[in-house]
Amino acid sequence: MKRIIKYVLLLLAIALVGYKSVYFKKLSTMGVGGIEKFDAVAFTNKLWNEKLPAKLDSAVGLPVLTAEIQRDPEKAFQQYSHAMAIGNYRYSLVNFTGRVDSVLEDEIILEQYPDDTLVFVHLDTEFIYGNAIRDASNLVDIRDFTNNTDLNNISEAFNKKVRTEVLPPFKSRVKVGDMVDVTGAIKFNKAHVDLRTLELLPVRLKIK
Repeated sequence: MKRIIKYVLLLLAIALVGYKSVYFKKLSTMGVGGIEKFDAVAFTNKLWNEKLPAKLDSAVGLPVLTAEIQRDPEKAFQQYSHAMAIGNYRYSLVNFTGRVDSVLEDEIILEQYPDDTLVFVHLDTEFIYGNAIRDASNLVDIRDFTNNTDLNNISEAFNKKVRTEVLPPFKSRVKVGDMVDVTGAIKFNKAHVDLRTLELLPVRLKIK
């Protein structure tokens, strides 16, 4: 009987240790690097303050990019654009100086003259959405994430920074005829490239 009791107590001890050592956690609470409940806003703020400025400083000039696309589209997109998904859509971070042609309710139209050819760049000032800024910056690696929700939240956090911090002071001052230094993200469809009219999501703006 004593031997049976000893075995029972031993089995209970093993079971207790095993219970304490097993740790269950919902996958939905896990984020990058095992952090509980991934904070897209904090993650994006860190990129915005610490890594994005260097990317903006090294953005390709728009005249350079358009000339390269005309000369060798495949090489140009490979060298100067990025995308997380496979397909025709590519995103480039560009900079240029343009003259304000029109100030509209939801966009500002800028004139730009690469190779003495007039190009209109439509600067979105109201509908800032999508993945253009996130993907053009090439600061986010899809392999670091386990779900699309976190990736979409990073895009939205970038877009919100532009809507709330970049655009308000610019829109309150800009007027027709101003010369503006622009750095921002352009979305290209490789199957249908129209370099005469471009749409851009701004990230850095400066009235000269």
